[in-house]
Amino acid sequence: MLLIRTIILLSLYACLGAYRLYPGHPARTKWLVQRTSSISIAGSTNVNRFCCQVNEYTGPDTITLSSGGASFLGSLSVDIGNFNCNNRIMTGEFKKTLRYKEYPQLKIIFLSLEKMPAFTASTESIKGCVEVELAGLRKKFEVSYSSCRTDEGNVELIGNRVFGFSDFGLTPPRKMGGIIKVNDRLDVQFKLHLHQIN
Repeated sequence: MLLIRTIILLSLYACLGAYRLYPGHPARTKWLVQRTSSISIAGSTNVNRFCCQVNEYTGPDTITLSSGGASFLGSLSVDIGNFNCNNRIMTGEFKKTLRYKEYPQLKIIFLSLEKMPAFTASTESIKGCVEVELAGLRKKFEVSYSSCRTDEGNVELIGNRVFGFSDFGLTPPRKMGGIIKVNDRLDVQFKLHLHQIN
């Protein structure tokens, strides 16, 4: 009899552990955005392509996941001054175009997911909604995510979305009297490395 009770208690403990660990369960979970998270903005000119990146996230932000309405709450604040385009002139033009002296931060506000990610070792595709605040304007967009569990208590969530300078009332830069023109399209990717803290 004692053996049966012990097995039942161990089974309940295991279930409660799974309940807390994976946000696909109804439990609300909090995740810390780790420093290894990054954001990249890729674009092109009529001559070549470029990619501007922030390779280390320094904000102490947390994200909350809950299966009640598949809520995905939190935000990222990225200092535009930290972007590096691997070319001094391009980096300067990129920051100037984003009006970083007036609006020094790019902000991504997470709103919702179409469903809760399972966060298994296999990559899963999912869509969600965010608001992006840039150059004094805030707009809502749908984002395509891929998610997977990297190890115990840690997950990777990668979001992708195509934006345009014009979405935020910005004009793509031109150089050398208009000979070199930057195209309006920007491919934005934010790669979140998240660690569960509850």
